[in-house]
Amino acid sequence: MSATSLVSVLLALAACENRREKAIQKINQDTEILQGVNGAVNEVIRNQTDCDAAKPLIPEAYQKIDEARKQVTAPATQVTLDALKSQVDRVAQVCP
Repeated sequence: MSATSLVSVLLALAACENRREKAIQKINQDTEILQGVNGAVNEVIRNQTDCDAAKPLIPEAYQKIDEARKQVTAPATQVTLDALKSQVDRVAQVCP
């Protein structure tokens, strides 16, 4: 193997490692963002049997979901946000 080939292989390996690290960072970032959204949505769900308690929590949950949509990068995270929004939608329909 020539020196040029060896350098090319090493550069390719370094590029792959860098992409992997960036992907992991994006996932970790999305996870942190989702934690705040999950907390707000869980409060809505936890109080769904008491509309007086749930109603004031619904706008905050929607706001957190909307803010998170602007910040997350992974397509799977967008799907998770859709699922969380549908849970809040159900409570909002029951507690108009």
